[in-house]
Amino acid sequence: MSYKEFTPDIKLSQYIDCFWFSNHLAENIKLKKIIPDGCVDIIVNLGDKFNIISEDFKVENEQVILAGPMTKIKYSEYSKCHNLIGIRFKPFGLHAFFNFEELSNFQDATIQLEPKIFVPDFKKLIAIDCIKNLTIFFHQRLKNKSHYIQNIIHNLNFCNSLEISKIANENFVTERTMQRHFLKYAGISLKCYYSNMKAQKAKELITANTFNDLSDIYYNLNYYDNAHFTKEFFRITGNTPIEYYKNVVLLQKRERPTE
Repeated sequence: MSYKEFTPDIKLSQYIDCFWFSNHLAENIKLKKIIPDGCVDIIVNLGDKFNIISEDFKVENEQVILAGPMTKIKYSEYSKCHNLIGIRFKPFGLHAFFNFEELSNFQDATIQLEPKIFVPDFKKLIAIDCIKNLTIFFHQRLKNKSHYIQNIIHNLNFCNSLEISKIANENFVTERTMQRHFLKYAGISLKCYYSNMKAQKAKELITANTFNDLSDIYYNLNYYDNAHFTKEFFRITGNTPIEYYKNVVLLQKRERPTE
């Protein structure tokens, strides 16, 4: 399977995490686990029909979908001819380009989108200069320049406890207003986003394999104890930290070519 990510230019990268491409040919349909990452994606299916099993949502060829904000693991199929193009938006990112309703309405859900509104023409997506065409398309649609929740996300410190009242005060809004804006523009609560992204940070640290013991990770990320760390990591990723270490890091070591 081929999977590649491309970071957009400086202006778009405030709102778009990446453009991504995933494709492969296989004899059998394969299962894929998708974990919450704090983002929402617009996805174009240029391959065979596939099924998002968690919702029994079938995605047809040349169909464009929005993968809404996630609070839990989802499962999807890889079709035999798998060819997807995705635009992964940071919180508020989608609203910077489109007049979209409240994202919390689509929490853990997938919806069909009108291609002509949300992505370039399919001929431009299959062209060699696809990245250029995506960049032009989103530059032309950029309308809302910024929102204070972007500042909140940028300044979150996963080594400290989440202090919602303090964050609201620092941004000169009430807690209620801040939570309402977070649900609208990120699709999940600030607390949920914080928990999901802290687990993502733990994944990065485990993958980097620069720690002496897993306790170093839960201590540095301010989990209460190992039990709390294990419970939260499993809830969000579907694996315990030890399982993830064995499945990912040790596998990488075995597959690394010897010199």
